[in-house]
Amino acid sequence: MRGEVAVRWWFKARRGHVLLPLALVVFAAALFAVQDVTVILPALAGNTQIALSVFVPVPLLAVLMTVLESRLPAAEASAVRSVNRLDCLLITAVLAAGVLCGFLVSAVQGTATAACAGRNAAFLAGLMLLGRAWAGQAAVMIPVGWLFLVSLTGFHANVPHTWTIVALPADNSFAATVSLVALAVGLAAQIRTSRKTA
Repeated sequence: MRGEVAVRWWFKARRGHVLLPLALVVFAAALFAVQDVTVILPALAGNTQIALSVFVPVPLLAVLMTVLESRLPAAEASAVRSVNRLDCLLITAVLAAGVLCGFLVSAVQGTATAACAGRNAAFLAGLMLLGRAWAGQAAVMIPVGWLFLVSLTGFHANVPHTWTIVALPADNSFAATVSLVALAVGLAAQIRTSRKTA
């Protein structure tokens, strides 16, 4: 019973009950809205045509960072349950919901573009969590920086380079593997960061 109260307290302190459902609704709605829309952006080697859905995970990750930063260090240091573990479960659940949203929108639309969004959210979240270990809340800008780098130098004749990850097709196994590895490394960094700040 005490453990359940602690979990409820932790979730309310994180404002997850308000922010996360809203973020996931916005994520799914944005995916549905952009569909197969592409935009032309300036790049070092000329203009680049990039799917607008590549940018959809950014608000979800911004909310996730806000939730993680909504903490009470003194209280969490003496918590009954491991806050590190709860935070990692929360991150994993949000990203799993993002992947599910991507596949559902993709199934409804009959296109593969939306299916990439969940994978991309996992990859960008891994980068963000890794950066959070040394940059704190400012690490929320790392996914934005990665997307800027991809749009600037990630294409040759509108074909994405392999290192971009986020611009690769939904069925690309390399992108899926790298995204999972990035997320795992990010979660490990999250545990280490939480121990330092608790």
